[in-house]
Amino acid sequence: MRTLLAISLLLSCFSGSAQSDAEILSSIQRHQPLKGAKIPRDISARIGATHVAGKYYFTKEPYLIEGARKMSDMGYGVFKVWFRKNGGGYPYNSEWNLPKNITLKELAQHPYWAATFEFPFSTFALSVDGPGIRSTDSSARADEQEIYELTKYLLERYRDRDVTFILHNWEGDWMLRGGTGDYARWSRKAGDLIRAVDGDRRTVLVPADSMQRVEAMAKWFKARQDGVNRARAEVKRTKCKVYHAIECNKVMDSQDGIPGIVNFVLPRVEVDMVSWSCYDGMDESGVKLYKGIEYIKGFIRPTPYMKGRKVVFLGEIGIPEQRYQGLMTREPVVARWDAYMGVCGALNVPYIIQWELYCNEPKNEELRRLNDTRKTDEMRGFWLIRPDGTMSWVGEYFASLLKHAGGKLD
Repeated sequence: MRTLLAISLLLSCFSGSAQSDAEILSSIQRHQPLKGAKIPRDISARIGATHVAGKYYFTKEPYLIEGARKMSDMGYGVFKVWFRKNGGGYPYNSEWNLPKNITLKELAQHPYWAATFEFPFSTFALSVDGPGIRSTDSSARADEQEIYELTKYLLERYRDRDVTFILHNWEGDWMLRGGTGDYARWSRKAGDLIRAVDGDRRTVLVPADSMQRVEAMAKWFKARQDGVNRARAEVKRTKCKVYHAIECNKVMDSQDGIPGIVNFVLPRVEVDMVSWSCYDGMDESGVKLYKGIEYIKGFIRPTPYMKGRKVVFLGEIGIPEQRYQGLMTREPVVARWDAYMGVCGALNVPYIIQWELYCNEPKNEELRRLNDTRKTDEMRGFWLIRPDGTMSWVGEYFASLLKHAGGKLD
């Protein structure tokens, strides 16, 4: 364990891009559509959005299917959803009636999911729950079997269709830390890796059991990858592809030496891909985001299935267009999105997934406590479509990219 700890610390210090910030910025700008860059012909297969837990709806269809139809009609090829055994995140116009002991394979056969998977998306990203830091040998075996059965079902059910499924966790660093509260705001002091919890709620030093948490997460991820590997080895002659991805969300903390998914878990496991929920890397120019992606690649141990490719994609990225009263305007928001598209173009990032289709975050706690649907001026603005039915600024920008696929913006 000490050897792994030392290796992780060394990689934390030295992994990343050898380019200067000026060189990185130049590369980003050469790939920005608003600066004249050519838009990839397959842009529809690269951009998409998440649909889960939005606070409004527009039709009488089951909420999951409504979102799938809306995304498909707008021309997106990437659809990210919460694939959970309780039907959580999709309440409107829905009767899930899920048995308590349902398996992931059986969940995929549910009428709502079966209908969703029939939409012509090129990629479905499925956020699949699991034990995380509570992983044991027994739970890992059970999880591997469920992932194996789900993967085998998808490969066989969609064998005649060129479609990709990515099975991944929700933000892994928060899972590693046990949640998102003050207790999870681990200190950035690179020298204090194994310390007791500090009493200050604003700065919590890394807890003494951090390495046990790391090992549990590694056990869980290995089990999931093993399940995918086993199913892929058995199912031949299928056009469908299934990958396993590990999602991280505190890359900047990892760069500071704080134990995290990237610097402590990835060195312990092989994985197909890494997803980054990248709010911590969303600087104005895109340079920080670029460096973060390169940093993650330095830790990836790709499975043999990937043939040496180290794949990082942006599994969650969003700008709350109404978070700051009166301060957010269209031009700077779109400029940031264009910079992020430049990063993805420069580094050949396969997916950029917007958070989200319909906004899930009301502006304040009082509004959060209400169960009825929310109006446009009550939301923070993580959306492609607003509650009033109008297109958001990022929605308009993405629509222009889809319209000019293979060419340039007017």
